[in-house]
Amino acid sequence: MATIEKRGSSYRVTWRLGGTRDGARQSASFTAPKLEAAHVLAKRAKKLTEGHGHRITRAEVLKAILGEDASPPDGAITFADWTKLWQASREPVNPDAPGYDDIQPDTLAGYIQVLTTRILPYLGHKYLHEIDEDVIIDWVKTLKATRVRRTKANPGGHPISAQSLRTAHGVLHLVLGSAVPRFIPRNPAARPAGVRKNRVGLPKVTPFEGMFLTPNEVDRIHASCDPHIQDLWFVLVNTGIRLGEALVLRIQDVTIEGDEPELRVRRALKKGGRIGLPKSAKSFRVVPVSTEVAKVLTARCKGKRPRDLIFPCPGKKKLKGAERTWAENNLNRRHWAVAVAEAMRCDEHPPPPPPKPRRGPARKLRSDEVSTCGCPGVLRRRPRMHDGRHTHASDLIKAGWQLHEVQDRLGHASPLTTLTIYGHALKGKHRARLDSLAASRAAVDDEEG
Repeated sequence: MATIEKRGSSYRVTWRLGGTRDGARQSASFTAPKLEAAHVLAKRAKKLTEGHGHRITRAEVLKAILGEDASPPDGAITFADWTKLWQASREPVNPDAPGYDDIQPDTLAGYIQVLTTRILPYLGHKYLHEIDEDVIIDWVKTLKATRVRRTKANPGGHPISAQSLRTAHGVLHLVLGSAVPRFIPRNPAARPAGVRKNRVGLPKVTPFEGMFLTPNEVDRIHASCDPHIQDLWFVLVNTGIRLGEALVLRIQDVTIEGDEPELRVRRALKKGGRIGLPKSAKSFRVVPVSTEVAKVLTARCKGKRPRDLIFPCPGKKKLKGAERTWAENNLNRRHWAVAVAEAMRCDEHPPPPPPKPRRGPARKLRSDEVSTCGCPGVLRRRPRMHDGRHTHASDLIKAGWQLHEVQDRLGHASPLTTLTIYGHALKGKHRARLDSLAASRAAVDDEEG
């Protein structure tokens, strides 16, 4: 149904074409010298809209109520139509070829998903010249009030996260910017020069906090891993490569002979199981490895062909002679979550056993059934496999590696990324440096005394 909303000195009527949830969002605002007169016009528009079964556009409503011709100018295009043109122009010609002139397929798919779920339902019906800062402010308010992830346990759902809302605004900025100057003179989502950064009400994002594991935690998890992922975890936490990069490493990508064993990152596992280019141009890199990692890789490479995967998915048949890659959801749910839960269980104080059913064997412990004691050595938090990368980077900085060396090893596109995520590791050096400074001053005072 159509709704009326008071907005300052005006009233706005909103509805969806056809009255369906997925219909294009329409709105018409009415202003008059007296607020009561604007309300009367809005009620007439609401009645007209509902009388047409919501199958009436904003232009038709304004023309019927005000006699106002709201037809678009020649050459105008809706945001939905422009999105289709923009998508077609961004499709990579050859997604597997080296180079980053085009958007990678998985990145483009993410943009399209954001457009489909967060932007087009609210702005798709509007012409590009109609989208201004006020429209974007209303859109941000609407998203803030939207609830997602509704379940039986939580029918009310959760509000959209600050990061998701900012991501949606970034995609809107990108798509509108591509329409300049062909259809619009400037990008309404861009921040004008000389004004404060946040004019549209975007929420602040909580700073990223990676989980940096201690050596005891790393070893505890390693001992709890099943044989299918034990070597994988060891390589991740001792090289810092991404999980998607490790899962598509081939025998030909490692050199384990000689004095400088290394692995070469040339591919990455993308969403949907597709193998494509790494995350950025900087992610193409050579990663030297330690003697211990070289021993693990040597054992994994034994008896395999150059194009075989070092960490193939177990139990899957080969397809046309090629080994199957892991599905990350399956890896995390069936192997990693089980290993973390096992590391969180104390031998002396195990969690209560599952109730025995009337028939058949008792079920196994779930991943959320762990010990609650405070015994030393028991894991008390739930890291992701990606936290092995964070742990390795933190250990490098604490060992005295320079930030640019860590950046090259991790494949970060910018040293600012390395500093933002791992700058905390530098704090541990302050005490030693200050103590050294104090000691040197004391030595000088003793000599002068």
